[in-house]
Amino acid sequence: MTRTVTVYSFRMFNETPGDWIQAPYKAARQTIEQLGGVVLEGTGEEVDIESLDDEGMFRRIATGWGALG
Repeated sequence: MTRTVTVYSFRMFNETPGDWIQAPYKAARQTIEQLGGVVLEGTGEEVDIESLDDEGMFRRIATGWGALG
């Protein structure tokens, strides 16, 4: 049985420019809250929990040739 998790786009504060930026990856709501980020509602996407990296991030690999592997 495949387990899924809902991941969201989110904004987080970047101290270098001193402004909020959109993260280049998605994460589960709990992970975003732990990072001090703000969920961008309406961006939820169900993904296989195995698609998350060790930090709980979902990073889509862009490819014009379809799915890798």
